[in-house]
Amino acid sequence: MAKEKKNKFLFVDEKKSAKKDTTPDTENETKEKKKKKNKKEHHYYGPFEFSFNFISLVLVICVGLYFGGRSFYYYSLQNQKTRETAQTLNGVILANNKLVKDDTEGLHQDENGFFFKGNVTNNYVWFANRMFRVLRVNEDDTIKLVSNDLVASFMWGEKPDYDRSNLKIWLTEVEKIKESGVYYKTIPAQDRFIVKTKYTIDKLNEAKVEKGDIILEDDIVSITLGDYIEAGGKNSFLNNGKLYYILGYNNYDENLYIEEDGSIMSTDTMEGYGIRAVFTMNKNIPVSQGDGTKDNPYVIDQGEDTNYVDSYVKLGNDTWKVYEQKDGIIKMYLNGYITVNGNQLVRRYSAHDNKFNYFVEDNIGYYLYHDYVKGLSYGKYIVSNKYPYGELSDEVGYYYPNVYKETYNERIGLLNIFDYVSNNDICDFFRDNTGPSMSTSQYTVAANGLLEEVEVTEQKHIVPVISIKTSSIKNGNGRIDNPYVVE
Repeated sequence: MAKEKKNKFLFVDEKKSAKKDTTPDTENETKEKKKKKNKKEHHYYGPFEFSFNFISLVLVICVGLYFGGRSFYYYSLQNQKTRETAQTLNGVILANNKLVKDDTEGLHQDENGFFFKGNVTNNYVWFANRMFRVLRVNEDDTIKLVSNDLVASFMWGEKPDYDRSNLKIWLTEVEKIKESGVYYKTIPAQDRFIVKTKYTIDKLNEAKVEKGDIILEDDIVSITLGDYIEAGGKNSFLNNGKLYYILGYNNYDENLYIEEDGSIMSTDTMEGYGIRAVFTMNKNIPVSQGDGTKDNPYVIDQGEDTNYVDSYVKLGNDTWKVYEQKDGIIKMYLNGYITVNGNQLVRRYSAHDNKFNYFVEDNIGYYLYHDYVKGLSYGKYIVSNKYPYGELSDEVGYYYPNVYKETYNERIGLLNIFDYVSNNDICDFFRDNTGPSMSTSQYTVAANGLLEEVEVTEQKHIVPVISIKTSSIKNGNGRIDNPYVVE
């Protein structure tokens, strides 16, 4: 056993000695390798090489900073653009509506932009003190709007073509017709807010619409057959239970209007129906508030471009609504009916004459001048103004500019059927339009927008008109809950 143990230790000793046993040549080779290795690890750069590498490093850093900065800049710019667009009318409409397909209700897309279809309830816009509905957002970001309600009620005119109709001349300015553009003139800062509206005059062939070949354009236009059908017709937000003209014809070249149930009907041009105005708002117009619902519409930020039309004025215990402003004077109709001892006054226009007259005792003009206006506590603020009363009859083709050929200048008067009236809640009151000398009828407008001829001896409500200077206004903002006041 001892022998085996000795051999074991001897074996170990031999291994140790084998590791230590190296020749001088081997040691020299090892030292040489270490020397070479150390030489590689401590490489020194020359001045030129150092400068080159330093400059390259600086360039890499600069390129990185440049492209990184540009990326951050464009990212920030895009976010800013998105935020800015979201605060414009075209931006909020697209941001607040998901696109729908097929015939479902909502916002649809076509090759010309986006349009609302069906009984949508989030396309209300408040602008120029009145309510509109969005028809479409065009591909160039302009927005097509239609008046939420009727803006007037009168007959189309003698000729069936739109170009010579009362509708066109009343809605938009027409060259060489001084009295044209009654509605257009109620819009503030037209050059800023309005661009030309393109439209076609289409035909209704049974249930299909044949699009007109010629593209026309005006500042303001009547709602068209194409607008009505695109929105969904009687099953859309355009069916408001009122009677109104639409621009288009049937296969017999007859004019068209919308019935109370939303049906499209043909009509004679001498019939009188409501008017709905359409215009195109410029792109990127800022919105100050709203979500598009009726109670919280999109409100257009008009900045300093304010206007008096469609604002309210409180005088004494009465509230008036402005429908015309010119040369520092605003013309207003009573926002309701004349009341006596708390009761709505009804009376006849006259005993036999359809002409407004201050001097005939039984005439409505005599009552307004001698009894009504002289009893107003705020009479000192009322100024005289012109009231047109030119003839409107088949003898002059029911051509509306003819009513401006004759005027009277007084402190009080009545609305005529060609005045802009946005309050559709007041109806069934006498208007002031002169017919043929032998006529014993006068005009009123029913609650559904139908223009009617009634005998002057019938009993109707009275809605007077007065004027004041804008300089008389001292306080208020013109809203119904904070009307302008004169003292």
